[in-house]
Amino acid sequence: MKRVFSLCIMCLTLLTGCSDDKQHPQPDHLINQTLYTAITHSDRPDIDLQRDERRKPAQVLEFLGVRPGMTVVEIMAGGGYYTELLSRVVGRLGKVYSHNNALYYEFQSDKFVEQRLKNNRLPNVVRWDKELNNLQLPNDSVDAVFLMLVYHDFYWSEDNPEQILADLYKALKPGGTVAIVDHSATSGSGASAAKKMHGIHRIDEQLVRQSFEKAGFILEGESDLLRNSNDIRDKPFFDKDLIGKPTDRFILRYRKQEPKQEHPTSQNKPQ
Repeated sequence: MKRVFSLCIMCLTLLTGCSDDKQHPQPDHLINQTLYTAITHSDRPDIDLQRDERRKPAQVLEFLGVRPGMTVVEIMAGGGYYTELLSRVVGRLGKVYSHNNALYYEFQSDKFVEQRLKNNRLPNVVRWDKELNNLQLPNDSVDAVFLMLVYHDFYWSEDNPEQILADLYKALKPGGTVAIVDHSATSGSGASAAKKMHGIHRIDEQLVRQSFEKAGFILEGESDLLRNSNDIRDKPFFDKDLIGKPTDRFILRYRKQEPKQEHPTSQNKPQ
């Protein structure tokens, strides 16, 4: 009964759209139906369904502009909660690179990834086991990059987060997007909450904005869908006091600049 109620709420949300997305065109009813079908798919694991209430995947993926036929990459995808949804939304003409690195497998093994992808159940997903500093994504090859609750991990696990952003910029097609959802740290704290493996695993939103703009990305949209003013932002999301409770999370969507169109001069205009 609880699942049916949650699905009804998702459906209503999809039909109404995201009111704070002022720059991106509203998807038509076919896109709404694609998202709804992906989220209500009967083959989704129970553990994923339990996370839906806090993650609001219908609203988030609509805001982030996921479309059928896209080629997308999820960086540090973990067990693949979003990978599966992305797979079903982009469809048979699309492709999803589901990335993890050796550090993830050191802590978690690849059991969940194997279960997610076994028997070719998500045929458009490519398992992409690469290091963050050597992603090996071809230039101008992907429509969207997703960093879902993982960007803060760049700061404790890698020496040069700026280079990773530069590599992601190169991998995106002109006009492609990068989406960031992450746990908010205290305003003005910079990377201090993200620099330790045993720290609180959060990041200051202002630092994220500065880093992406420095890398050349243009802010295209932001959303308060996952904000939680009751979270005082001083504990990790896995703290015992936060079990079952949502953290305060920001959502940002950036775009890679498209090359400027050259306008013909009066000398070379066709006569």
